[in-house]
This record gives sequence, structure tokens and C-alpha cells, in this order.
Amino acid sequence: MKILLQDIKSAEQAMTKILMTPMEFKLSYNIERILDKVVSQIKVMEDFRLKLVEKYGSKDKDNKLIVKPEKYDAFDKEYRKYLSHESDIDIRMIPFELLEKANIKLSPADMISLKKFIAEPLPEVIKIKQG
Repeated sequence: MKILLQDIKSAEQAMTKILMTPMEFKLSYNIERILDKVVSQIKVMEDFRLKLVEKYGSKDKDNKLIVKPEKYDAFDKEYRKYLSHESDIDIRMIPFELLEKANIKLSPADMISLKKFIAEPLPEVIKIKQG
């Protein structure tokens, strides 16, 4: 599956909600298998972001590395350029029905960010919900 890194980044919070939701073993196992590669990509992205913080940042009075306002635009430009790249991740879509069985509560904003990772519901699921 080819996906923009920025789409992965925007789905990170919603994926964390899914991964932190207690559910039956089988559902938990299936969701973990699906999201494992995405989580690995998120770690790679975070490593890149931290390298940019090192590149553009400096230590503050508490010895913490921060990007100061005068360098933030350059940091942000390079990070956004990185996030605009496509990644080819070998993942399966999360079946809509699997999330429904797990009774996971997601906001509409979460659903928008996860849209590229969730397989459309089967037509009979839609009919049942409508009728």
C-alpha cells in the first residue's frame, strides 16, 4: 500500500486509541498484526523528526533541546517536505467489522484520519445499521 507519510502521521493518535483499547484476544491479535508495520513507520518518522530537532535546535537553560523561533520555519519546511513523501508499506486494511466488534469509540475526526487504513464495511453491515 502506498501512502503519504503525512497520512500516517495524522492517523497516529487514532491508531493509539485503537491499540490502547482492551478487547478480546483474537481481535487484539488481529488489530496488532495489521497496525504493527504502521507503528514501525511512525517510529522511523519520529527518529527523523528528532534528527531535525538536533539539526535546528539548541539547548535551553534547562539543557533541553528545543527549536527556537528563528529556526522553526526551516525545521518545519524540511519536516513537511519529508512528510510529503510516499511510503510503500505492506499492510492489510483494517476491516470495518473488526473495529465494530471491538466496540472501539472513535470520533469523526479519528475516522477521517484513519480513512485510508480502514476497509469499507460490507454492504450487509450497512443495511443492518440503516434498517
